[in-house]
Amino acid sequence: MTSPAPQPSKLSLILEIIQLALAGLQAVPIAAPEATLASTFLGIFQKATQAYQAEAGQPFDVTKIPYEQPVP
Repeated sequence: MTSPAPQPSKLSLILEIIQLALAGLQAVPIAAPEATLASTFLGIFQKATQAYQAEAGQPFDVTKIPYEQPVP
């Protein structure tokens, strides 16, 4: 009996949805340049989270990012 395949994390599912949406927007001529730029930033974020996971041994957890504090 084989063990079930690991389920993708919520973050990876969200990133996949964004990636698919950007791919669709790249097909619309008026939105293509902005969608291509956003897709580049998404790729950078994905590589960064993969590097974090490889280094830390655990998935990137966005809840650990502190909220920005207003400057008085």
